[in-house]
Amino acid sequence: MAPPSEPIIRTLLPSEAAAFWSLRLRALREHPDCFASSPEEEENVPLDVVRARLDSQSPATNLVLGAFVDDRLVGMTGLRRDSFRKAAHKARIWGMYVTPEAQAQGIGRRLLEVAINASRKMGGVEQLHLEVVVGNDRARALYLSLGFQPYGVEKRALRIGETYVDEELMFLTL
Repeated sequence: MAPPSEPIIRTLLPSEAAAFWSLRLRALREHPDCFASSPEEEENVPLDVVRARLDSQSPATNLVLGAFVDDRLVGMTGLRRDSFRKAAHKARIWGMYVTPEAQAQGIGRRLLEVAINASRKMGGVEQLHLEVVVGNDRARALYLSLGFQPYGVEKRALRIGETYVDEELMFLTL
């Protein structure tokens, strides 16, 4: 069997809405403690809505990146600039996920590197923020290796049934 090709990281197209949403729902199901949204909240979102979201992307304000290996979507992350004028110097990484079968190949790192570079091109963005669930040591190590620094922990950031999840807040100065 031939080794997988190099991953291609790029902005997702509206025509890829079904693949993106399928991957997003998979992430929410596999890691309910790592995302604020839940599959129950998102599984009935019409594909037309997802397509419209992807169609409204702008390199100056928001985008969704996909990682493709052999033309298959295996990873994703989003980047969103704060919309308020006083906070427009900040952008946020959201929805980071790489399928288990594609992990340990540097795909998460590549996704984040592309997101970091895209945030630098937004014009005026000075810092990038993200949250990582306390105890998600692999993700935290990746973020630290890319220069993100912790600045606090939000206790009980998420509630799943009767269980609370803490999130570490991290930032990167661009």
